[in-house]
Amino acid sequence: MIKWGLTIRASGMCLAVLGGLLFIAPNVERIAGGKIYGPFVPNIIDGDTLGNGTERFRLVGVDSCEMGQPIWFSDQEGQLNCGYFARAFVEAFIGGQEVTCYDQGAGSYERIVARCFVGDGWPSMETDIGAFAIYSGWAVPTEHAGVLFQARYLMEYMMAKAARRGTWNGSSVLPSIWRAANKNLE
Repeated sequence: MIKWGLTIRASGMCLAVLGGLLFIAPNVERIAGGKIYGPFVPNIIDGDTLGNGTERFRLVGVDSCEMGQPIWFSDQEGQLNCGYFARAFVEAFIGGQEVTCYDQGAGSYERIVARCFVGDGWPSMETDIGAFAIYSGWAVPTEHAGVLFQARYLMEYMMAKAARRGTWNGSSVLPSIWRAANKNLE
């Protein structure tokens, strides 16, 4: 005979543990042993790339609109530059504050793939620049980060899409699709 109460409680505990790992695991950069860059005041190159004067950092798990990528809004005449908005929103979020980046152990087009945070406190989702870029609607989660980050940024992605923020309020294509169709512009 199956004891349903016990089965349901065990399933609930498993989900709670998995949920906890989903939110805790991506936030242990300070104790994970990877190289730390910063704090520094960044120059914002685009919606998913920051610089510190010598290195460039690609935000892990984030793919933002490219500079020159078109977007159309129903209340605007003509196309606008989607990448401009992605960069401007990240720049406003950082607001001249110092940033610390945690190397995630991979490279991308001579950039350090990193998770970057504003301020000098403990890394959190509230200070995660990549999470903000996705939440603002000017970026999407990408596969280059692995399944843990894809899952971690899923909530920000779903909230941006549901609220029709950023690109979700207009008409554009995913950055990866635009890059593939415009390789001659790179």
